[in-house]
Amino acid sequence: MNNDLEISKVENRGRTAVLRLRGRLDAKTAPILLQRVAEIQESGQNLVLNLAEVSFMGSSGIGALLVLVEQFQEQAGTVRLASLSPAVHSVVKLLNLDRFLTIDPTEDEALAELEA
Repeated sequence: MNNDLEISKVENRGRTAVLRLRGRLDAKTAPILLQRVAEIQESGQNLVLNLAEVSFMGSSGIGALLVLVEQFQEQAGTVRLASLSPAVHSVVKLLNLDRFLTIDPTEDEALAELEA
């Protein structure tokens, strides 16, 4: 696996966009994520980020996720994280980020919560 971040837009489901991330979420790639998500945010959609294939998340990646949550909340939107990889799960638990980030075990559960 290379050191880049791949972002795949899986689908739009109603008012929700689903993105699957693969690779590293770090200082080099966090701006790419923020740029890609800006278009979704402007359209007024909610966002589910599937992180099952994120191999590393550094402080810039954490910062990007927190910024996304804040920006979406300012526009009455929601960001949910789904299917955390072991690497991401470790960081989230270590830093108690689950107090600030909404996390679901699977992508389907995240979508179900947003549709409820």
